[in-house]
Amino acid sequence: MKNLCRFIIIIACSHLTNAQIMNNPMITTSNKNDKPIVLNDLKIDVFVVDNIATTTIEMVFYNNNSSVMEGELNFPLPNGVTVSRFALDVNGEMREGVVVEKEKATQAFEAVVRKNIDPGMVEVTKGNNFKARVYPIPAHGTKKALIAFNQELKNNDQNYIYQLPLNIKYKLKSFHVKAEVVMNKPEVVKSAQPTINLNFTEAQNSYISEYHESDARLNSQLSFSIPKPKKVKKVITYKGKATSNNYFYVNLNLKEEQRTKNKPKNITIVWDESSSGKNRELGKELEILTHYIKWLNHGNITLITFVNTKNTEQTFKIQNGTSPKLINALKAIKYDGGTNINAVDFSKIKTDEILLFTDAISNFGEQQQAAFRAPILALNSSNIANHNLLSHYASASNGSYINAIEISVETVLERLTHQQKQFIKAEYNSEKISEIYPKNGHQITNNFSCSGIIEGAQSELTLHFGFGKEITESHTVLVDNSIRKDNALGERIWAQKKLQNVLVEADNDAIKNHGKKFNLVTPNTSLIVLDDVEDYVQYEIVPPASLQKQYHDLIARRNQKNATNKQNRIEQLCEQFEEDKQWWENAIDYRHVKEALDKKPNEPVIAVYETSPLATPEVFGDVEDEMELEEDAILEEVVVVGYGTRRRNLSNSNKAKKSERPKPSQATLKITAWDSNAPFINELKAVDTPDIYKTYLELKPEYETSPSFYFDVATYMFQKNLRDQGLRVISNLAELELENVEILRTLGRKLAEFKFHKEAIAIFKEVMQTRSFEPHSYIDLGLSYAGNGEYQKAINNLYTVIEKHWDDDIISRFNGIEIITLHDINNIIYHHKKELDTSFINTCFLKPMPVDIRVVIDWDANETDVDLWITDPRNEKCSYSNKETKIGGKISNDITQGYGPEEFRLKHAIDGKYIVEAKFFGSSKQSVIGNITVRAFVYTKFDTKEETKEVLTLQLEPTKGGEYTIGEIEFTK
Repeated sequence: MKNLCRFIIIIACSHLTNAQIMNNPMITTSNKNDKPIVLNDLKIDVFVVDNIATTTIEMVFYNNNSSVMEGELNFPLPNGVTVSRFALDVNGEMREGVVVEKEKATQAFEAVVRKNIDPGMVEVTKGNNFKARVYPIPAHGTKKALIAFNQELKNNDQNYIYQLPLNIKYKLKSFHVKAEVVMNKPEVVKSAQPTINLNFTEAQNSYISEYHESDARLNSQLSFSIPKPKKVKKVITYKGKATSNNYFYVNLNLKEEQRTKNKPKNITIVWDESSSGKNRELGKELEILTHYIKWLNHGNITLITFVNTKNTEQTFKIQNGTSPKLINALKAIKYDGGTNINAVDFSKIKTDEILLFTDAISNFGEQQQAAFRAPILALNSSNIANHNLLSHYASASNGSYINAIEISVETVLERLTHQQKQFIKAEYNSEKISEIYPKNGHQITNNFSCSGIIEGAQSELTLHFGFGKEITESHTVLVDNSIRKDNALGERIWAQKKLQNVLVEADNDAIKNHGKKFNLVTPNTSLIVLDDVEDYVQYEIVPPASLQKQYHDLIARRNQKNATNKQNRIEQLCEQFEEDKQWWENAIDYRHVKEALDKKPNEPVIAVYETSPLATPEVFGDVEDEMELEEDAILEEVVVVGYGTRRRNLSNSNKAKKSERPKPSQATLKITAWDSNAPFINELKAVDTPDIYKTYLELKPEYETSPSFYFDVATYMFQKNLRDQGLRVISNLAELELENVEILRTLGRKLAEFKFHKEAIAIFKEVMQTRSFEPHSYIDLGLSYAGNGEYQKAINNLYTVIEKHWDDDIISRFNGIEIITLHDINNIIYHHKKELDTSFINTCFLKPMPVDIRVVIDWDANETDVDLWITDPRNEKCSYSNKETKIGGKISNDITQGYGPEEFRLKHAIDGKYIVEAKFFGSSKQSVIGNITVRAFVYTKFDTKEETKEVLTLQLEPTKGGEYTIGEIEFTK
């Protein structure tokens, strides 16, 4: 495989009058010795119709290293704006991206990267943050990527304003801008900041300006204004592209109108103190709150703080316009932990109004629809935020949402102390006009826009605005459908407005279908570019138009083949499971044969002792009775030479007496508790238990970007029985990198280890949203359901591993995972059979197989090889190079390309110690967590009433050899 390094391209964005800032786009590599990969050429194209702008950014990056690189381009966009186009240079031509389900795009991207082929993908993470993944940028070569988005322009009293601030500190080889405005002549905005000198000239109902500069260093803004029409009486329509509908778009200038509200006597402040809280403009928020308290003058304030759980609740007095104790309490907050906005039950808060300070990016715990008892004034001061959720909280509670990042403190106070005008309702002929967005209750200031669908030649639309139910302003416009623009902008703006409504409803299928239909990147869809039509076929992704004929021909042939393959696969799994049963039924018992212990590991074991063929048991009968039957039966001689066996009948004189057999040995299981040797752990060990969390907070600034820091600290806190603090610390993993699956798996498995099963289930459900193409997602969720006592859900999820049609790449990489999963399914059924419906499970798979020892490991990192080693009392290692031991130990297939699992089983354990180890072998991709996080399940007397189980998550350090002794099992009389 080629030498592959990962890099991240970051375009930092903030909102100055809702503009995006291109701030020094650069690729940083994980290796500090690598040269930075910089933006070489930048081309910006802006097209404006009415107040709708389409911005297309074409970037060429140059890799001045000797390594091929995969990249991530992160960029937040304003509320209501989404990526509309993504294209990538494939063999010298720009290949357009197509919208597909997010998990399917992820699966295809990662698979083709493993084949060193050119994919690219754009997806949305939490909030309105977008991430583009590009592979490869060749060594000492370039890669061109194109991203476009649509937006409605903000305005002042007379003009719409377009602004794109640019802050690129290093020299660009080439910089080019083209701006085109239809119908209205734009003007360059005068600003204190340097502006790009645009000179617009008229050309066929449009005004166009172009600008080019070589060897450019940019610290300026692309900015111009467009005169607003004084009054809108008629609007035209746009032809649909994804549908045959005709869409209209109305943008109105409204009176600046607000009403001073009655001063509330009792207010509640709900304050987000999670780790991401430090990214908010906290100084600005406190300034706003101080001025608002001054306006209130007197009253009571209840402060509720929340992180992964509801944290504190305190009451403060406002006297003479101040509440210094409240302000000091807020200043003293240490921001730490994940975000669970549902930790606060707003329906139970009795108050006049609620001030909610948060970015609303809830990343921990189950997501639920909230109910409200008091109006919520939601205030956000972070660049990356869940604007849709905050807007929904405001409109659903008859409150308001204020995006403080866009406006001054004075403007925020105006909105806090006044009732804001809102869209009350629309009146129209429902036979001609339908699906108008936004819905009623939308908060407005001095402008309002809506979009809908029209049938027929024309129809009137009346829009009403006011306060509460009181209408104070109405506008009637004629929607003229006689002349339709052949431009998809109208349809796209309508689709974006509807998306905001669909997102609030949190219907994943509806979001997915809407995104695919209108080519929108949503939380459930992504834009992807693939190199070869075969890749589109393999993942059933409809390609760009140029490849579609070939695609549909290949799909028809493939579907016919898949129907046959699915049935064949079940039959093959039945055969494999039958082979596994044969291994179990024919396992030789050396526990009472002294000769077995006297031989050296490299010598064959030759033993004469009592045994018999195991009777075929009734499915899920009493397994302990079966084991006794095996012990008590009249046996035949087994001669074992190496790994082979042969059998012959014994004479009565050679038979041993049952009464002479020793009693079964007892198992003792000792797990080596995870004990990091990191310096920060040593500092925590040096303080008393009550001071551990305080000391952790003091250490956090130095290590806050390291996942291993939270993993180790939380583990130590759990070991010290500081469960609440440990839970808060480990929840930080959800904040580190939005929707990073490897980190989320580590988080979920650590939660499950310490029996936070509900929290683990929520995490694994989130993983399932983007990784249902991997069997491990069903295993993690199924085992967590079992830990939580939800056994039917457990076997339902686990059995998906057996019956689902997996991609060939998955089957080859994780060969044998089904048999290991069947052992877990049968174990759950054995212990909880009376509670379960197993009718959906093929009966060929129903068979518990008790063993004295079972060990299973899996790990978090893709494309990584971790090995399970078991050393038995004869000092023989069972591993990938020695898969069956002379006393009957057996290990599963060696998984070399990520995640595992690997399993060891021994039906009859001889007396002595068994050492369980995990060893990092190699990786073609370094885990994001730096170290490799391994989970181990260690069982004794598996599938029996005496079963014991220990679970451990640990970290292997590849740079230090990557070995860890998980524990030891000892069998003694």
